[in-house]
Amino acid sequence: MDLYETAGSIAAAPGRGQGAEGHLVEPSRLELALVRVRSRMPRGLKLFREITGLTAVVSLATSLRDAERPASLLPPLHPRCADRLRSLRKAPCREQWQIHVRAGRRSPRTHSHTCPIGLRCSCVPIHLGGHLVGVAKLVVDSGTPDPAFRAATNALKLVVSATHQDSYVSVLSDEVRALRQRVDGFRQVRSNGIPRADSPGPRTAAGSPEEAGVHNGALVYRALDYLQAHFQEPGLSLTAVAESLGCNRRYLTCRFTQIVGERMRSFIVVFRVSHACRLLLSTDLLVKEVAYASGFRGQGRLARAFQRHVGVSPGEYRRIFAAP
Repeated sequence: MDLYETAGSIAAAPGRGQGAEGHLVEPSRLELALVRVRSRMPRGLKLFREITGLTAVVSLATSLRDAERPASLLPPLHPRCADRLRSLRKAPCREQWQIHVRAGRRSPRTHSHTCPIGLRCSCVPIHLGGHLVGVAKLVVDSGTPDPAFRAATNALKLVVSATHQDSYVSVLSDEVRALRQRVDGFRQVRSNGIPRADSPGPRTAAGSPEEAGVHNGALVYRALDYLQAHFQEPGLSLTAVAESLGCNRRYLTCRFTQIVGERMRSFIVVFRVSHACRLLLSTDLLVKEVAYASGFRGQGRLARAFQRHVGVSPGEYRRIFAAP
């Protein structure tokens, strides 16, 4: 079954993701919840900084189907770590990050320790549908008192939980609208009698809000699927995506931004930066080659996107997190 199956069907079936309190959710809706977490997390981290005066960073899987892969969660670089690591030739950060990720896969509990470079790290796992899809990371100096460290960690947990639940609730709202559409359709069938064998089946009134919402959701799922398959192509454009889906470019852009919470151009850059990070850590390709292989039109564009999304240059990221 395709990940982005028809949005109108919500019957529970084997292999579908399990969300909060055991509620079964379609993989397509869980995928949308993941991208909504990504778009809403910056606001949560900003709130955390306003409350505590501290900075946290987050790593999120680019898609639900990649979440269980060992390298799906790429190590984020905390500004405090970057400052400390500039004076070190060898950084142990990749190994330490893998310890945090393994702990997050085993348990939903926060994992904390003091790393070899003398900083205290606390990582809050983010789970969705039984998958570890992300980790939020707080870093403080080793001299930070235990009560202050615990309080900051608890504040980060609350912010992450609120962001996750908000995204999940929005998905459940979509499910309720889809269910309402189906119930109204069956009521219409009952009131009009048993349909003929060649009847198209139960439907709500054309143009209803429920029907429009389900249609728009299905369209965005298809757009996400297309972006995941083609983000490495430098010529990827909004027009190309719209043409492949057979819809109007402006309509697709509007619906994508409305449902995902992020512009499609920004979303494409996220895919490309994540792929570049993975290549920097797993290959010996030159930075210029990594740029082209990730869909950027040159090393300069990769460097600018990297500085904006990661906080350092591609070369520095490789030095810090590449395996020794």
